[in-house]
Amino acid sequence: MVARRFSTLELIGLGALYVLAPAVVLLGLYFVDRPDSPPPDHLIQPTFFQHSFVERPPVSGWRDMSVDQPRGRDETEPFTSIWYQLPLEGLPENPALLVVFPHAMLDVWRNDQRLYSSGEVRQPLRYERMPIIVPIGGVSGGDRLTVRMSRQSSWSGLGARVYITTAEQALRTTRSIRQIHLVLPWLILAFMAAFGIAVGLMYFLRPSQTAYGWYALMVTLWGLKTWHLLVESVPFLHFLWFSLGFVLLLWLVAELYFVNRYFAIDGYRAERWVSVISVVGLAVFVILALKAQGSLGFEILYFNARVVLNLWFLLVAFYIASRYFVAIRQRADFDSVSLWVASGVVVGVGIRDILFEQSLPINIVIPGTTYYLQYAVVVPLGLFGVQLVRRFVRDSRLATLRNEELNQLVDARTRALEHSYKKLGEEERLRVLAEERARLMRDMHDGLGGQLVHALALSERADDPDLQRSLRLALDDLRLIVDSLSPSEDGLQDLLASYRHRISKLLQRQNIDVEWHIDDDVATPDLRPDAALSILRILQEAVTNAVRHADCDRLIISLSQNADILVLSVADNGCGMPEDVTEHGINNMRVRANEIRAQVQVKSSPGSGTKITLLIPLEHTV
Repeated sequence: MVARRFSTLELIGLGALYVLAPAVVLLGLYFVDRPDSPPPDHLIQPTFFQHSFVERPPVSGWRDMSVDQPRGRDETEPFTSIWYQLPLEGLPENPALLVVFPHAMLDVWRNDQRLYSSGEVRQPLRYERMPIIVPIGGVSGGDRLTVRMSRQSSWSGLGARVYITTAEQALRTTRSIRQIHLVLPWLILAFMAAFGIAVGLMYFLRPSQTAYGWYALMVTLWGLKTWHLLVESVPFLHFLWFSLGFVLLLWLVAELYFVNRYFAIDGYRAERWVSVISVVGLAVFVILALKAQGSLGFEILYFNARVVLNLWFLLVAFYIASRYFVAIRQRADFDSVSLWVASGVVVGVGIRDILFEQSLPINIVIPGTTYYLQYAVVVPLGLFGVQLVRRFVRDSRLATLRNEELNQLVDARTRALEHSYKKLGEEERLRVLAEERARLMRDMHDGLGGQLVHALALSERADDPDLQRSLRLALDDLRLIVDSLSPSEDGLQDLLASYRHRISKLLQRQNIDVEWHIDDDVATPDLRPDAALSILRILQEAVTNAVRHADCDRLIISLSQNADILVLSVADNGCGMPEDVTEHGINNMRVRANEIRAQVQVKSSPGSGTKITLLIPLEHTV
């Protein structure tokens, strides 16, 4: 396939689509990611803090937040544990403490009374993702409200937006955040799972189409990534759990294989290198992580590896984008352009999420409350799935048409074979019939014929006219039978020629002239033996009647064809027959004619001669 050369304007348009697509998706996600937050004046900041592992609020040793800032844990500490004092001024009616994104275990105290606890502090620590609401009704400005934050990392800030607002507003905020951060991702995950299962079944039906298999793997990896972000309480050490998010890199590797298989692009060498580097890099990280887990070194390893893997993520993503561009140059169709735009969504939203992740400790640089790839994935993966389903349906229809054509061809060949077998069977039947007819002819000619000729010779010596006449009639009838059994290429014409030769001497002795009128365009069917014998006997009967009873000196024997009817007639110029006279011979002719579904017509009157016509339908005699 020849690569297409794009104009400068087309290249600018493709680049604009690659940039505008993620921008539009991000704007839409920013519009959706707008939780019903409390008013800005309900946001509070801690006033004092203290590093302590005590289980109750400290009495002394507090530090002013305006002068000092909390630090992270050191190597001697199992986790970060910081107590904070919150200001209690201008409390609204029915107040509640709302911690929007805790990302840690929390204990909330009013003076010496515990109002809320995430649970017993033990390894691994709970990592609360969803908002926490703590009603603080009855708290007055003279009370002391303290919060203990316990997290696995050395991140020292409270790490969340903290509000003192009305309980109703806190519920609305929590409900909106859960819809954005849990309900919507679960719906997307279910939607993509349906696509993945459908395409996985397609791959099962067509294992040669490996693009379906790679897509199913992409959906599986993305499902793991999305589920990883939806777990509210992580089951083990935080950074080890976060490291599972690097499965996104394997998703990119699967996408590279997918695009090369989908568009049939040659990129096997690059695939191997990307796969080896990605798998080896993740393996090295896992080995180092297992050795350093639980220490500050693991946290440093995580942040450094995250930077390296994010850079590799971007390199692979841009390389995949180049694969889509190759597909556009080769195909320039809707599939290639749409998937090129979809890859831009992955890259653009991925860059946004990387920047968002780097700004998490302060959360003021990048707008939004969460990672967006879990939402934006519906664009590329959904589009991939739609294209694969369309291709599967198109290929299925094409396969159905080809199967129908193949079935028609097989049916035609089967009919041809059946016709050939039938023709061969008919030819074999005719061959066997011809051999049997030849045998009968030989037997009658050499056996019965010879005996009749010998008997006729003896009768001539005995001078017995009646016996001689009977023997000659028997011999003539035998000859008719032999003629009817004789295979011939010209059918009825050959029979008439043989009969003409045989009666010519008889007619000459009777001084009767014969005219033969045979049309050239008469069909020459190979008559059935019974039909041939009946025709010859009818002809013989007509000629015999003319010779014996008509007192004629002229005969006209003709053969013509009228459509599918052969017309054989014998006419004489004799004395004719009265119309009310029916000869026994005429009745015999009609009986024989009926046997072959033919018809005998007699036209005669005294002094005008007689004409006997035999109408022979071809369809009943061949």
